Amino acid sequence: MSEAKPHRKRDIFVERAIQPSFISDSISKHATRYDIGAHEIFLGQVRADVIDGRSVAAIEYTAYADMANEQITAIREEAFARWPQMTCLHVHHSLGVIKAGELCFFVFASASHRQQAREAVAYVTDEVKKRLPIFGKEIFVEGGHVWKANL
Repeated sequence: MSEAKPHRKRDIFVERAIQPSFISDSISKHATRYDIGAHEIFLGQVRADVIDGRSVAAIEYTAYADMANEQITAIREEAFARWPQMTCLHVHHSLGVIKAGELCFFVFASASHRQQAREAVAYVTDEVKKRLPIFGKEIFVEGGHVWKANL
């Protein structure tokens, strides 16, 4: 049995909100893959939370991009090792000011069967939140900001 080749390092960051058309394009690109039986998607959206009586209008995301991209490469390798039936795994995260209601985080996995895709997306989503140096500054409608806790 030969060892799996490591996947290439990718830049997961986009300088804007993630557009729904990008998501649909990502899905449609897999239509020619006949070894895929399931896709699973996680979408993170900016909420208009109320914190101490102030409403969140947007989140400004910043990151240590090089460190984050190195870490996501390791997370991806872990996921492919845990779920070898997985055929594709894509992760994208926004940078910059993302308004409430806009999408900021996209995890997309494809596999021969649904369970592997579901488990991989849940794992990757949780690991990104735990391990990647991505920071969110919640900007209030009323002015001011607070740094977001990664929960």
